Amino acid sequence: MTPAEPPHRIAVVGAGPTGLALAAELALAGVPVRLYERRPAPRTDSRAIVLHARSLEMLDLRGLAGRFTDQGRPLRTFPLGVRGAAVDFGRLPSDFPYMLSIPQSRVEALLVDRVRELGAEFAWSSKVAGLEQNGDEVRVELDSGERESFAYVVGCDGIRSFTRESLGLPFPGHPNPGSVALADLYLDGLSMDTAYGELSDRGMLLAFPFRDGSCRLVLYDYARADAPVDEPVTLPEVHAGIVRITGRDLGPRDMTWSGRYRSESRQVTAYRHGRVLLAGDAAHTHSPAGAQGLNAGLQDAFNLGWKLAAAVAGRAPGWLLDSYHDERHPVGAAVLALTGRQFRLNTARTPLRKALRWTAERLVAPLPPVAGRLARAYSGVSVAYPPRGDGAHRLAGTRLPPGTLAHADGSATRLYEHFHRGRFVLFDTAGHPALPGHVTAVRHSGVHGARLPAATLVRPDGYIAWASDERDEAARVTAAAAAVREWCPSR
Repeated sequence: MTPAEPPHRIAVVGAGPTGLALAAELALAGVPVRLYERRPAPRTDSRAIVLHARSLEMLDLRGLAGRFTDQGRPLRTFPLGVRGAAVDFGRLPSDFPYMLSIPQSRVEALLVDRVRELGAEFAWSSKVAGLEQNGDEVRVELDSGERESFAYVVGCDGIRSFTRESLGLPFPGHPNPGSVALADLYLDGLSMDTAYGELSDRGMLLAFPFRDGSCRLVLYDYARADAPVDEPVTLPEVHAGIVRITGRDLGPRDMTWSGRYRSESRQVTAYRHGRVLLAGDAAHTHSPAGAQGLNAGLQDAFNLGWKLAAAVAGRAPGWLLDSYHDERHPVGAAVLALTGRQFRLNTARTPLRKALRWTAERLVAPLPPVAGRLARAYSGVSVAYPPRGDGAHRLAGTRLPPGTLAHADGSATRLYEHFHRGRFVLFDTAGHPALPGHVTAVRHSGVHGARLPAATLVRPDGYIAWASDERDEAARVTAAAAAVREWCPSR
């Protein structure tokens, strides 16, 4: 590389689920990636434990969902707190009508395998100590003194993000009250056939079964709410908390991992600052209610990856990178609102607030329209982005639903199969011979299980960029070509 030539590599800071997913997306698009992680090796503890339907759909777009479902346990419901109250995912319009219970360590291990398959470069035991950017590059300095230049840097380095702090960006919000104890163990006195929740005047208990019959136990014990986060969680403490909250001995044993934390609800004001961007917990953090954190980060990565790849390749419209903030910041704010409401309900202590909680979770939440809305919100399938331009089709910005295409030769393919290469896909009954090579044209004779307009241009992350109900094929082909030029022009 000559001094005058701008770098084409991208640095990702942080090898958690968000950073790994982003590195994989960039590498799939042929972008050289270096992944910096201060840890010496991949994580072995469980931490987050849930993949929701939309995250599984995005993995399915790359042909990866089976790797995760094979190692997780599908759970149809998510407990809200009050015994028997739950979000039911069973009727989701998705191929994944459940949440998948899977330890974060397994999620990361599978993503590490994916990143290695695609050839991205890992830099373990590498602590970023400095960032300096100009109009053409970002210079990264490690605590070892090593320096490298990149076209862009993405901070996926968590709630205490050095990347965010180096930019001087505010991270407004507040801490959530009380500390929560987590433990992975066996419960002999509780059936492990589904997720379970219970609330009392003394606290809250949630249990999420794993594939091996053990579970993740979440204890918000009011008597221990002031425990320091660095105080170890012991089995006797867990046992006492269970009895205190439920009045029953559920027989906890064989604890394999435990931790304690105090959650915070915060969101950075800008997801992009020049050539440095933020994703995952570096951009937003919130209460664990609803198990949204890991999923929001993965979906940040899928939104950003193809946009950064287009920018490095020189075929990104001027507005494209800014659309990352424009699209994902409102989603992050909505996640904070959702988890904040659930946390406040779960921790209500006054008689009035407890009555409100019981009414909301036992009477209102089960109503079919409310139940469906909750399932779509918690699962992420309701996420949609603002359509681009006046007169956009009503489906522009919405997620591509699952379905099956019929072809003229009698064969059939799943809609999601056509995104394994991470490209834009144009579905139509007409031919499109003049499309650029980075757009896949799929001609079909009909769709089963989903309704699609006559022509549909879908982004690499599975959201509809443009659609048309025009019946005249020639006019539709012309309009589709214009949409391709707007969204993904040739270099």
